[in-house]
Formats: sequence, C-alpha cells, structure tokens
Amino acid sequence: MELVRMPVTIRNLPASLRGLKIGLLTDLHASFIVSGETIRTAGRLLMAENPDLIVMAGDYISGSTRFLSGSIGEFKHEHLSRCVDALANLKASLGIYGVLGNHDFWSGHESVKAICEAFTRQIGMVWLRNRSVELHKGGSSFHLLGVDDYWEESCSLTGACRGLAADSVRILLSHNPDINDDIALSRQRIDLVLSGHTHGGQVVMPLLGQPVMPSKFGQKYRAGLVRDGDRQTYISRGVGCLLAPIRLNCPPEATVLTLT
Repeated sequence: MELVRMPVTIRNLPASLRGLKIGLLTDLHASFIVSGETIRTAGRLLMAENPDLIVMAGDYISGSTRFLSGSIGEFKHEHLSRCVDALANLKASLGIYGVLGNHDFWSGHESVKAICEAFTRQIGMVWLRNRSVELHKGGSSFHLLGVDDYWEESCSLTGACRGLAADSVRILLSHNPDINDDIALSRQRIDLVLSGHTHGGQVVMPLLGQPVMPSKFGQKYRAGLVRDGDRQTYISRGVGCLLAPIRLNCPPEATVLTLT
C-alpha cells in the first residue's frame, strides 16, 4: 500500500484554503480477495496525515460483478461489515463524504441502501448523490460536489451544480473520471475532480501500459493528476482488486491531496 502525497494548485484559491488536506480512498472492493486488514492499512496511512477532509469515491464492495446488462451479482453483508469496521477510526474536521460506484449500484437497490446506512452509522459518512455542500475553513469556503456513478441514469452533474455561486471553488467527487465528458459538454466550471474506477489499470505491462481500460478516453484517465485547461482530475489507483488478487506495476494507494 502506497501513500501518495499530491499537491494540487487551484487558480484563485483563497489564502485560507491553501494547505487544506483532502484524504481520498476509493475502490475498496471488500471481498474474499481483499481483506479487512488491507482496507485498515489504507485508513491508517490516511489518518497519519491528519487530513482536514476525507472523501470516498465508491466501489466499497465487489460481490457484484455484472457482465451482462441487467444481471445482478451477489451481495455479501459480511464483506460490507468488514469494510466499515476496518475504517471505524476515520475522522476529519470538515467531515467524511462519499459517492457510489458502479459495483455498488450493480449490487441492487437494497444493497445500495445497506451500504449507505452502514457507512453513515459507523463513520458518519455524508452521501453526495447529485448535490453539493459548502464547507468552511479559516474564513473562506468551497463547494464539494458529488454525483452518482457516471454509468447510471441517475447521475446528474446539473443537480450537483445547482445553486452554486459563479466564483466558488468547486471540487467534484465522481467514481468514474469519464464524468469529464459531461463537464466539457455542459460547460460547467469544475476546479478539481476526484475519481477512482480504473484501479490504475491494476495490471500494467512495461511499455504497453494497460490496453483495456473501463473508460471512453482510453489511457488518458488511467491514474494520477490530469489537466484539462483550468480543470484537473486526480484518479486514484484504489485500494482493492477486482476478479483476482493481482496487481502488477500498479500498487494500491491511499491519497492525500494538498491544495496550494
């Protein structure tokens, strides 16, 4: 597990928001191949950095692999319990916020409800389902936005951006970095997007990278910090694995982004 410390420069950031630390965890994929100890290690690395804000970008469990449209995978409550128990010590002065990923939705409506209730009860998670919150630090404020998974019909960037001041600092939490397509089409101003979904490729071959990516943009949003004009997107490699407990040239990560 790697701790990634990532400075992010945002244009016209108020002085009192400089140095703000955002802890990011994503793609926990609690399952028989991702242990509670792996998830607990990610949480410990994050808490050692004393983040002001913690955000979680979806795919909390993975007993939910859907290969054909309309099929629902099996959801196991023991995986969810192990996941939330491993993160019981998470805390941040500005709160803990989350969005849902494709595997969470693919588990079905009742499983989504169980995930939301468990994380809210155990760590006080506030869910950003196509909405925003205004957060304050040192006399300044910024907006944290969140959307449902990009592959779901319920995803609404318009809903998340509704009512925002034109000059507000905007940080968007979206499981899938392909939300950048909607941002470009809608001409909404977003300063920073925080995502996961890709696992950084999970298995990355020397020179070749990972030719099969779950993104319409191919390799562009595989991992790390990507700039599109004044908008930046950080894509975490995530904590867990999918299908097999294998990572190659692509270690799991817990991330702390520092605004400058």
